[in-house]
Amino acid sequence: MGKARKNGNGEGSIYQRKDGRWEGTAYVLTTDGTYKRRSVYGKTWDEAHEKLTRLKADSQTGLPVATSRMTVAEYLAYWLTHVARVKVRKTTYVNYESLVRNYIVPGLGRKRIVRLTARDIRAFLLTTARTCQCCAQGKDEARPERKRRCCALGRCCEKYPSDRTVRFLLVILRAALQHAVREDELPRNVARNVELGMGTKRDIEPLTAQEGKQLLAAARGSRLWAAYELAVRIGLRRGELLGLRWQDVDLHEGVLTVRQALQRVGGELIIVPPKTQRSARRVALPEECVRALRAQRAQQLADRRAAGENWKGTGQGLVFTTRNGTPIEPRNLNRSFEALCARAGVRRVRFHDLRHTCASLLHEQGADARMIMEVLGHSSIRVTMDVYTFVRLDAQRSAFARMGSVLGDGSDGGHGDGT
Repeated sequence: MGKARKNGNGEGSIYQRKDGRWEGTAYVLTTDGTYKRRSVYGKTWDEAHEKLTRLKADSQTGLPVATSRMTVAEYLAYWLTHVARVKVRKTTYVNYESLVRNYIVPGLGRKRIVRLTARDIRAFLLTTARTCQCCAQGKDEARPERKRRCCALGRCCEKYPSDRTVRFLLVILRAALQHAVREDELPRNVARNVELGMGTKRDIEPLTAQEGKQLLAAARGSRLWAAYELAVRIGLRRGELLGLRWQDVDLHEGVLTVRQALQRVGGELIIVPPKTQRSARRVALPEECVRALRAQRAQQLADRRAAGENWKGTGQGLVFTTRNGTPIEPRNLNRSFEALCARAGVRRVRFHDLRHTCASLLHEQGADARMIMEVLGHSSIRVTMDVYTFVRLDAQRSAFARMGSVLGDGSDGGHGDGT
């Protein structure tokens, strides 16, 4: 063992191990409220010293460190509170916490983090994908007895998690375990050795141009007409629509700027930044959208006069509000959209599929991928092409016909065998 290089009293010590690595040790605050001896490692003395200094600084500011004796449940609670909460958006954190609580803790929570293997994680994910979550989480049992309708009555509803949910569980485990590696709690991230199959994608078929026309015709004159115009024609997300302010709309120049979104997070409606940096964008407004927004402003002024002292929209300046000026509940917009689809006689799709509809219609009308990416505020052009553009069979046939006119019909008397 190499000679230790001592620090001052209480500063810990650093010494070289037989395997050539340098190890630094010190007593630091842990998540159970006690002080315990912790080690960090580095290829050089300087690297070990830097890690040890950072470890002690965290301890001195009251930030506890994880311990290797933790279970997966205990470590994820630590990671959520002290790492994820300060690094990700509030909406993302709420999603993380829900997935950890409902899926990972019941499946892997009692396992010691140092004994967790890739095989454990793989088995957990495969089991989760085949398990009805209504049964596993007791959702039907939690309902009042008179409202129970499936699992609690012995009629399993087969509410299996989506492929996307299962993959996101792996993403969370990889992120949490990687932080444990950085804190020298684990020698390696075993979740990185877990690979999932290709899985299945949700079939998405956006509205056709005719269906879009029917939908907007049925929406004309309704309280949310402008919202549907913006969703179909420029592809705004639901949260971007409900968080849109009049100060972000220039009806004279015909420009809309996306600066915020409205979402329900942790039981309350809050204003959040756009989904990504590119989601904050300026979009030219089609004339139809300008006309609908002018009608929306007139309607809101009428609502305000009718509400009088009960008007609650002062200070927010939202474009879309209830009759008394409060923000619109996102789920209520979904319900309104379902009723509109029925009224318009079009297929029932998700509200978010109007965004797919916008991208596909722009694509069919000859807009290039870069332009569609800018309109929708995607982080990369790959997302635009892989997810949001849908090439219909009619468009394929039209393209083949154009190619056929260039190649000819093969009736020029030639022979396929070269003779």
